Amino acid sequence: MTSPAECSCDGPGLLALDQAVARAVALCRPVTDTDDAPLAAAAGRISAAPLVAPEPMPRFDHAAMDGYALRGEDLGGKDPGGSGPWQLPVAGLAAAGGAAPAVQRAPHALRILTGAPIPAGFDRVVMQEDCTAGGGMVTIRRDPGPGANIRRAGEDARAGQTLFPAGRRIDAVAVALAAIAGRPLLPVVRQIRVGVMTFGDELVAPGATPGPAAIHDSNRPMLLAALARPDIAAADLGALPDDQAAITTAIAAAAGRFDLIVSTGGASVGDRDHLKPAFLAAGGRIEGWRVAMKPGKPVMFGHIGDAVFLGLPGNPVAALLGLRLFGTAMIRRLQGRPAEPAPAMATAGFTHARRAGRREFLPARLTFGPPGTPPVVVTTGGSGAARLVPLATATGFAVIPAGHGAVGPGDAVGWLPFTETEISGDMS
Repeated sequence: MTSPAECSCDGPGLLALDQAVARAVALCRPVTDTDDAPLAAAAGRISAAPLVAPEPMPRFDHAAMDGYALRGEDLGGKDPGGSGPWQLPVAGLAAAGGAAPAVQRAPHALRILTGAPIPAGFDRVVMQEDCTAGGGMVTIRRDPGPGANIRRAGEDARAGQTLFPAGRRIDAVAVALAAIAGRPLLPVVRQIRVGVMTFGDELVAPGATPGPAAIHDSNRPMLLAALARPDIAAADLGALPDDQAAITTAIAAAAGRFDLIVSTGGASVGDRDHLKPAFLAAGGRIEGWRVAMKPGKPVMFGHIGDAVFLGLPGNPVAALLGLRLFGTAMIRRLQGRPAEPAPAMATAGFTHARRAGRREFLPARLTFGPPGTPPVVVTTGGSGAARLVPLATATGFAVIPAGHGAVGPGDAVGWLPFTETEISGDMS
């Protein structure tokens, strides 16, 4: 499963984090099934095809503001910016959504409102602030020059231009682009089907009265909440006891129903950690286990049938981090999306004693100083894979590189937000 070249120096058999994520992602085959989503229901889905402008945007030349449309020749051919004034009769009104008045050959101006088509032959719009109107005449104090205050057909996008590519998460801007392109439906990747299960004799559901050695199951609700997105169909597969046969049965049953199966607990090497043998007994193939990261070393991934599998640790912080690092990357691949950008760099605003070896992640939040200064990462309660409370005021993780020793204020660290970083669409 691992070769010596892939192992971290922090103990034998540990797979380097980047290589582990890449190996897990390589197991995923992009989903090819698509849905047609109405615009009202498209937000949060993943585009399955590029959106291409069917015609120029905007479709026709129109006024960019309220004012008066003119022909330069009717100003006597004077240079733009001349002192004026010029006085012309107002021959009619052009408004958005209406037909322009018939064009006359005699010198004249047209009252024009924002969005109205520019009548043939007119080559500029004077803003109304530079005009005085009355008695059927308009006095123009300043000539703005040819093309002024006119939005040209195709200046936003040319016909055939890609407005956004396949693989973009549909947001308000994407919906607006589809609407202006006249598309009532968008082709989107079908929802990724994810099943979530937890293992542990000690777990009871929230609301149940725990016994003296029991705890409420926080991981499964947490992971399901993290997966509650329009582009994902997440299913609760329940909590299972520390019983190899029961785990084997559950995994085998899920293999034919989901694109990705996520479990938490039972992935380590304790006497009651049955995930590995149960997964193998169900027909799965393990492709990676034990990763050079802290917390979350016992991450297991593989495939069973057509499904990919991600086994996360039982400690809550480690489970959330594992889903963020591995689950996010695997789902992006299943959706045919590009890899997420690497964590951004920031400045440490904390002290943390550690030894080099594994990449470490600490619950943290960003703080911002004066403009032009880099953001500062502040931890929210120190390390500890089982401590949920530090997550309450965190918005992501401080990332300490594997080769970095103790961290002090001013050191360079990475910043990984809880929610994935989107890649803007290609507008070229």
